[in-house]
Order: sequence, then structure tokens, then C-alpha cells
Amino acid sequence: MATRYPRIVERLLEEELLPIFPAVLLVGARGSGKSTSAGRFADTTIDLSMPGPKLAAHQDPDGLLAASPGTVVIDEWQEAPEIVGAVKRVVDTDRPRTPGRFILTGSVRAAHQAATWPGTGRLIRVRMSGLTQGEIEKDRVYNPIEELFSAVDGPIGGACDLIRSDYLKRIVAGRFPDVLRLSGRHRSRWFASYVEQLTEFDAPQIAVGTPRPAKLRSVLASCAARTGQVLSQAATARDAGVATATAEAHVRLLEDLSIIARVPAWHSKRLYRVTRSPKVHIADPGLAAHLLHADENTLARDATLVGQLFETFVVSELRPHLEAVSAATEMFHFRDRSGREIDCILERRGRVVGLEVKSSTSVDRHDAKSLIWLRDQLGDRFHLGAVLYAGQFPFRLGDRLWALPIGALWRAAESSGKTEQPPRREA
Repeated sequence: MATRYPRIVERLLEEELLPIFPAVLLVGARGSGKSTSAGRFADTTIDLSMPGPKLAAHQDPDGLLAASPGTVVIDEWQEAPEIVGAVKRVVDTDRPRTPGRFILTGSVRAAHQAATWPGTGRLIRVRMSGLTQGEIEKDRVYNPIEELFSAVDGPIGGACDLIRSDYLKRIVAGRFPDVLRLSGRHRSRWFASYVEQLTEFDAPQIAVGTPRPAKLRSVLASCAARTGQVLSQAATARDAGVATATAEAHVRLLEDLSIIARVPAWHSKRLYRVTRSPKVHIADPGLAAHLLHADENTLARDATLVGQLFETFVVSELRPHLEAVSAATEMFHFRDRSGREIDCILERRGRVVGLEVKSSTSVDRHDAKSLIWLRDQLGDRFHLGAVLYAGQFPFRLGDRLWALPIGALWRAAESSGKTEQPPRREA
């Protein structure tokens, strides 16, 4: 029997969205668990990946919905896009705006850029990512972003018993529910099959034209090699052996399939000469490791690659929590032309939290030099900075600056509130 994980999205649907809104659009990568989570709330399920419901949705979408009582889950909406227009018509004509009427799920991002997209103003879009480490450990409540913005010059989490090799194993295991029970060759076969289906079957559903699977896989491999780095379309085109315009189109396609994520550059009017290019991350660190032919032993020996995947691991841990925060929060990266970089910047109502990610088991104030600079530039707008590392103890690095175990992103401090002291770091 498959393991049942508590999902952040399920709590969000149950407590905040379905009691208020008539229609919710749940999007995310294939295999992330959308159908399972949505199915918990369904009175009626319309699975458009099945020939019968798909044909009915093409021929008479309004009649199909009229014959579907209660909360209706429409799975894989992109198989019959006509169904979205039918949902729009139901929502528009339902004067009471009955909440919790529809949940649409799909493995592609809704076409916001299309002027004819009927979901605008009717569908509340929610992104579902792979499993967070908190969900894997059966906790869907703890939100590290809330903790970071709530902390008043103090650490989040406490001492953590995870060591560096534990993080390496979690990175290569990935976040897809079906792959967590696999290891070694079985895991590799699963990821290989996933990439094949993605490029040969899923991508053509939404692409403009007919993308060549081999070229799309080459662009995906380039993104994996550059995960955690500033995106260069020219470099991606060179890696994949395609024209720059083709590389740009394929990157957008992979983003629409929720397989890669772009993290935009952060800037402030107070700061000058900043880089405006986004960073690219493979949405699942296990998939990135597979594409790079890397296991935990490979990563332990490659300082550059392990640094990239640690950063991707942290970004993929934080992104799902952005959906469930109490106040709108955005994620960025920072880089200027003087060489200063900050891996992750979270901004909420003008306040900034900066995060640096290190794969080492010991850090010091030097590892926070860019955070120190940003704090001094922003003054009171700088709420907190943290160097996330593979060690076990939280400790202070300076005013509003902390070193935190990466595990603090999913493990709350013990109720005693005591903070362990780190061992003294040798120079």
C-alpha cells in the first residue's frame, strides 16, 4: 500500500479555499500528488485522461458538469480544455457563488498569457509541488517562512541530528511520492521513464508546434547542469545544440510543465548595478541528480555540484510553503556586478529575509559577508539573515544574522526553547 503523506495543499484547500471560493485550479508536475489530494474532497470525479469522460467533455462539457453533483474534481483538465469554459459558465450563472464546487487539476500551468483563457477571475490557482521534508516526516503545519518572518533576532528550529550524508540522501531521493520508496537502479528507471513521458507525451499537449523530444531532453539536461545558477539562454542553446529561440521556447515549456522553476532577481532602488537575470532550478532535486548521473557518493566528491544541489534542495523545500503563508511573500535571488550573491531572498510587505546555503558542516561570519552587506544597506527593512548549513547547531553570527541547520526548515525547536551551542570552529 502506498504511503499516505499529509499535504500542505490539503490543509489549504480544507481550511481556506474550498469554504470560500467556487473553483480552484491545482497545478503542478505530473506525479506530485494532485489527484490524490484533490480526491479527498470529491463527491464526483471526472478523469479526463479516460476516453469516455474525455469524449463527453469535448462534445458536451456543460451537460457533463450538470450531471455531476457536489464537489466535482476534474482531473487533467488540459486533456479537454473545453471543460474550463464550462466551469466558467457554471460559476458565472451561480448567483450564490456556491463555494467548493470545482477542483481542477492538471500537469501543466494554466495559460495566463492567453487572452481567451476563461479561468481568469473564476479559478483560484494553487501550485502543488513535490513533498516537502516536513510532509515526509508527517508534518503539514510547520511553515519555515512564517517562522523566519516571526523570529525577532533569534533562530528558528533548534539543534538538528541530521548530518551531511543524511542531506545528500534526501537530495537524491527527490520529492515525488512514488519514488521515495525506491533506491538505486529502481529509482533511476523511474526517473528515466518520467523524463521520457514528459518529453514525448506531456510536452506536445501544450507546445506551440511539435517539439522534438531529444532536443527538449537536451535543454532539460542543460538546466540540470546549471541548476542553482543564473539562467543564460545562449549557454543553454549552446549546451543543447539548438538555436537560442528554440532554447527559450523549450525553457518556457519546461516551466509550464512545472519541471523547472525560475527564481527572479531581486533589486532595490537603494542598490545599483544588480544583475536582473533569473536563476533556474530543477523543481525536484532528485530529478536533477538523476539527470546529472549523480548519487550521494558522487555529490560527496564534487564540491561545485553539491553546492548547486544543496541550493536547489533548499529552494524546493521553501517554494511549497509560499502557497500557505499568512501574507503574500515572494522569493528572489540577488547578485550584483561586484560579485555579491545571496542564494534566496524572501520579501514580505517591504521586509526582507536573506538566506545563504552552504553544503559544509561548519560556517562562520565570513560565509555571511553578503548578508552583512545587505543588512547594512537596507537597515530596518532587513528582518533576518541566515546561513543554512549541513551542521547540527544554530548559533548567532551577528546582529539579525544566524547560522542554522538546514533541517530547521522543517523541524521546529523543542518546547524548552533552549539553543544548543556549536562546537568551536577551527580557523
